[in-house]
Amino acid sequence: MRKKIRVMISILMLCLMCSVTVSARAGGGGGSSSGGGGSSHSSTGHSGSTGSRVENIAGFLMQWILIGVSAGGGTFLLLQKAKKARRKSRQAMAFFAQMGDNWDAKEIQKQVEEAYFQIQECWRRMDITYGAPYLSEELQMEFNSKIQWMKVKNEEVIQRNVRLLSAMPVCVQDEPGEEQDVLWYLIHGKMTGYYIDSTSRQVIRGNTKPEAFFEYWKFVYRNKRWVLREIRQQNEMDIDAFENTQSNIKKLKGR
Repeated sequence: MRKKIRVMISILMLCLMCSVTVSARAGGGGGSSSGGGGSSHSSTGHSGSTGSRVENIAGFLMQWILIGVSAGGGTFLLLQKAKKARRKSRQAMAFFAQMGDNWDAKEIQKQVEEAYFQIQECWRRMDITYGAPYLSEELQMEFNSKIQWMKVKNEEVIQRNVRLLSAMPVCVQDEPGEEQDVLWYLIHGKMTGYYIDSTSRQVIRGNTKPEAFFEYWKFVYRNKRWVLREIRQQNEMDIDAFENTQSNIKKLKGR
């Protein structure tokens, strides 16, 4: 009986480690897997050995501790890199502001934070017109297509306690013509978000518990304001891949 329980715990842990959840946040963003592939287990000695049971339980606990430490360490490292990128991005904004009026850092931050909540609400309402002022035309079409498909499947979005923990610029690109300017933000948010069947009111996918997440939001400049063009999940991009804007600014200043 105890052996069966250990096997069940092992299977449950593996499922939790490799699971992928789809949260009801804007764009249908989903959580990434929490790590590593499958693992194999072999038993030695007598199944009734008390020492073996203690060792197995200790092993399970150590696995969870390592997973928690790894996840926490990854978050800390990401935030440290993001703070460094934010500093360089703001320096770039200050320089670009001398040449164009769309690079005011305080105004950009205000627009991004406002866009975050309005776009989440747009997704919750499943009404593209609500979020239109904050979305590029391309993303409006993409969102609307997803929303219409959800309606066909009788899906309804549930969001609760939507929070924005931080929003940091991590890359800026100033190109000839304001329409070509690009701004990337690392969004750190938290909410309870899932989907239900609009008829039965049963949960069909997503996480019914609060979930924190990181996403990369790409903004472009349209009609005198910054609007969202793309959302990428944390595991889809590497913050180290963004260009070193500080070195680019030094080159520009040296001209």
